Amino acid sequence: MTDQRERPPHLDHRGFDWPPEGVNPFDRSFPQAGRFYWAHEQPSLLFPADQPPERTELARAIPMGYTTLLLMERAAVVTLGERNRRKWKHQAQNRSVGPYQEYQLIVPPDGPEEKYLMVGAAWPFEWAHRDAVRLGQLTGRVVLVCRVLSYESWH
Repeated sequence: MTDQRERPPHLDHRGFDWPPEGVNPFDRSFPQAGRFYWAHEQPSLLFPADQPPERTELARAIPMGYTTLLLMERAAVVTLGERNRRKWKHQAQNRSVGPYQEYQLIVPPDGPEEKYLMVGAAWPFEWAHRDAVRLGQLTGRVVLVCRVLSYESWH
């Protein structure tokens, strides 16, 4: 684990602190792809795919409100362009999931007033990865490549 003093400010988790044993989705040291929820323009913590949190806790952890709740799976974390990346095995569907493109790119906030930025990316994965590299070069930030597994109205 990286010492907090070495961690760039934009890698601090500013999302939902749930589930309790979860880790920051940008944490490259977590060995699995992992899954997380996305709502209100922010992520939950990452959890193992085979250990989903209790669904009964979800409404308390992520407040309902006119938003969409996405279940996402990490595919890669790209830093400093393609030279530093961590990729996880995932099962690509090569299709849209409802109104969402299969792959989404997430850039963490840098300043205290910023929010996470999530944008759709082309598939297959190689194209989404290419877009993540370019977005990282343009922003100078880490880019999370993830796959939309499901979505539902959350209000």
